[in-house]
Amino acid sequence: MTPMAGEHVPSSRRASARTVLGRLLLVALTALSFWLTASRLHISTDLSLLFPGQRESAALGRFSRVFGGGDGSVILVRAPTAEDARGAARAMTAALKKKGSVERILDESPDLSLVDPTLAWLYAGPTARAALRDALTPSGMRARLAGTKTLLLAPGSTDAETWLAKDPLRLAMIPWEAKRELAAGVVASADGSFQADGGKAQLIVVQPKGSAFNSASAAAFMDDFDDASRSARALFPGATIEVTGGHAISRATEAMFKRDLALSSTLSLVFASLMFVVTFRRARALIAVLPPLIVGTLWTTGLAAFLPNGLSGVAVAFTAVVVGVGVDTGVHVYAALLEGRRRGLPPLLAARYARQSTWRPTLLAAVAAGLAFASLALSSLGALQQLGVLCGVGEFLTAVAILWMTPEIGAFLERGAPPPVRTPAWTASLLALTGTRGRSLVAFAVSFAIVLVVALGFGPKTGDAIVAIHPRGLAPLMSQETIYQLFGGRPGQWIVIAEDDADERAAARADRVAEALDPLVRDGTIDGFDALAGYAPAVSTQTARLAARDQLDLAAHRKDLEAALVEAGFDTTACAPALSAFASPTERTLPISAERASSIGWLISRHLRHDGGRSMAVTYVRPKGDPKSDARALEAIAHADPDTIVTGYPYLEVALRESLAHDLPRIALLASVVVAIALRTMLGRMLDVAIALSTIVVEIAAVAVLMRLFHVRWHVYDALVLPVLVGVTIDESMFLLHAARQAERDGKTGDAVVLGALVEQGPLVVATALTTTAGFAALLFCRFDGLFDLGAVGVLGVLLGLVAALVIVPAGLVLARKRTTGG
Repeated sequence: MTPMAGEHVPSSRRASARTVLGRLLLVALTALSFWLTASRLHISTDLSLLFPGQRESAALGRFSRVFGGGDGSVILVRAPTAEDARGAARAMTAALKKKGSVERILDESPDLSLVDPTLAWLYAGPTARAALRDALTPSGMRARLAGTKTLLLAPGSTDAETWLAKDPLRLAMIPWEAKRELAAGVVASADGSFQADGGKAQLIVVQPKGSAFNSASAAAFMDDFDDASRSARALFPGATIEVTGGHAISRATEAMFKRDLALSSTLSLVFASLMFVVTFRRARALIAVLPPLIVGTLWTTGLAAFLPNGLSGVAVAFTAVVVGVGVDTGVHVYAALLEGRRRGLPPLLAARYARQSTWRPTLLAAVAAGLAFASLALSSLGALQQLGVLCGVGEFLTAVAILWMTPEIGAFLERGAPPPVRTPAWTASLLALTGTRGRSLVAFAVSFAIVLVVALGFGPKTGDAIVAIHPRGLAPLMSQETIYQLFGGRPGQWIVIAEDDADERAAARADRVAEALDPLVRDGTIDGFDALAGYAPAVSTQTARLAARDQLDLAAHRKDLEAALVEAGFDTTACAPALSAFASPTERTLPISAERASSIGWLISRHLRHDGGRSMAVTYVRPKGDPKSDARALEAIAHADPDTIVTGYPYLEVALRESLAHDLPRIALLASVVVAIALRTMLGRMLDVAIALSTIVVEIAAVAVLMRLFHVRWHVYDALVLPVLVGVTIDESMFLLHAARQAERDGKTGDAVVLGALVEQGPLVVATALTTTAGFAALLFCRFDGLFDLGAVGVLGVLLGLVAALVIVPAGLVLARKRTTGG
């Protein structure tokens, strides 16, 4: 497109000033983006960004943010012998106690034995209260005293004599002796230590300083862990030491995301560059396209630096996608530059011709793809909202950068003779495939048979979306599974959240839930639960439990205790404190605020925290996984406190599927409307719009079939990419149809129209599809499962979109021509 006659051409001085200002603006924007990227962009390890917004899943996300950041870390020490395991655990504990990142360490369950046996009821649920009642019967006293005598006769019992004299019935230990649990499913042995496999596996619980979601805090703790681990293994070479918990998972997740971001971005750039070189057979063309592509991507990362919660794990994919899709504009601009040179234009006029002839279709395509990406903002998942907005903005900014920079760079590179036009041999073969009305009808019939297959139910199967959130390959998560296997418990616990304006009220509500769950452990309805009621119950709960104690009238049992002591051979004088306690039971209660500063403060922080001025009390429940038992447990929880929220990863799976059903139609509708408007604006004819939309329908159906055949998981994180592909892959059809109508305007008719479109735009749409494929293919090398699945669907979608465009557009043009001419 050469300048029109009479067109005003600015003076060289004004043009030079404009060029200088433009370059200064370009440098300033790029420098600012680089600074923002380097100084402010961070990757969030908060997986709650991947949760949808439904009530239960939103509560899980909030729980993860409020509680997950400060959860304890569990260290697993294993050795060939129990002695070495204990030695390595002691060495590890000693080393960690010297580290600045460690708040406190626990290598055995807290010593919760009370000096005053009459306060045992404070921590006793229904089962323990029944055991306490039985312990006050004559037969119960005899059995308890027999156990106490055994303890006193055991080696090393000297330290126990003092407190056993004050509590010979060991009433204070009844709430804990049935099951000493720690962190949902980890059970202490009888001596209070956390060990399994005959002592060859030992657990150490550590409370690190700072939040796990703070990168510096997580890194500091893991560095100290690594150093302590090396010291312990130097003393016990056969020992292995692993760690799990919030800080370890956060550090591993951040490292995985950073690796995936760097690797996918680099591979996308390399793959897209290779496709670009193959298209033009001129390596120099990369010099004209890569700098603006990098600049546009850098502008986008600069904007991403303003994300308040950081870049989510799924949004990490945006750089790879932006690079792959962004090259599309470079393909068309550079091809137009070479066309200008072939027409005899000097380099600078060829650059101007390239910009003027391509800016409208390329920007329109970029806006359509960008808005299709941005349709993900309708998703109920924050991570996909981030991905959509960043990819949409990046698509537009890279197109602007390429249109701004590539023509002039290309003009400098293409000062010599331009390369001759090469007509790919496959264009003639493709035309032959759809060159007659009959063949075109067959092509349409086969294509829409695929759509019919999907409509009849042969689509992808729903996959496990939890895998996409919690990648199984992370070492801390694998350690967590090992601990479950060795010490009991199972993944998939419920999280029961009671929320109120004050700690005591929230705790009281959680205590009611615990009271309801207690009998369900005894009858096997649930595997167990871990509640605040067993460590620091609300004052109202303590008062009610002491009232239950007082109904037993301990003073009336003083003579029974004295008689039982005499019968068992105990010195009643030495046990005078116990007899006095029975005569005058203590009425003291302990507020939670006082317990926070005690040795069990870390346990309280695991169950009770604050968020936005509200108190959240949490109970961890381990269900059986049996529908009937689980329904009974849920009914008991709802009866105890109807306003509590039961959540957890089992509920998240349901919420993710609901999000898919809710979000997919909305996003698909918006993306389709955007594409239809873009097609109507670009092509004008409704017939051409219908042909282009047909390619999209066939593409999506073919993706669904291949996902089923190749067992690609179908979940919310990759399924919602399909509507986006509508905007990304419509370029191929749009440019082919635009070229065909331009050929008609140039006077071509019949097969020459279709062949002209294939010759002019065929190699370019193949190139753009392959460069876009390169962006998604780079995600196949990511360790994060969600990114891998997203890449797999993207690769299938783009390639199938290309095939659909190359088959359906020529076939549609042939059928439209036949209908128009009546032949």
